[in-house]
Amino acid sequence: MSAVLKGLGGLALAAAVLYGMQRTTPGYGEITAPRPVAGKLGHRLEGRAFAIDIAKVQLARTVATKGAARDSNFTTSGVWVLVEGTAEARTESLTLLSAEWLGANGVRYAMSPRLSSLPGMLPGQRLEPGLPTPVLMAFEIPESQVAGGTLLIARSAWAPLAEQARVDMAGTKPVDIRSGLVLARSQGRVPWTVSAE
Repeated sequence: MSAVLKGLGGLALAAAVLYGMQRTTPGYGEITAPRPVAGKLGHRLEGRAFAIDIAKVQLARTVATKGAARDSNFTTSGVWVLVEGTAEARTESLTLLSAEWLGANGVRYAMSPRLSSLPGMLPGQRLEPGLPTPVLMAFEIPESQVAGGTLLIARSAWAPLAEQARVDMAGTKPVDIRSGLVLARSQGRVPWTVSAE
């Protein structure tokens, strides 16, 4: 009788251990998720593959483009977020293909394709080791997602185990929203200028 109880006890213990392992083992998505590299607005963030420094964030209700293929005015039902900075490759040439705004509520907003043809806009910039390159990113997000946002930048949105720069955008507040910004082509090292409308 005691042998049967020992067998049942061992079986119950094994079942409890297996159940616990099943509930605590991370899923495939968690195991292969990008490796976060944290940084702050205005500070250079260095990863293994690339470095990025986000220098300025500007918010507006409308964005006008001047000197591009044609002058245009872009409106949005939310807020335009224009992010300016510099990026460089660390060990080999690369292109940063993924940039997202992570709102305070956990929703991710991809870069707006409406301004993607402008000079300096990611993902169109090829980065070389040791050569800081000016980069520009444009997002359309709800006004409620401005405060508490995080900028996520990676080589690709689908690269398992790759690094992902996570730039805390503290200091970016809805009170800083302008009625309009003008994004114009420039002939200098930075191929654009941003000014208030």
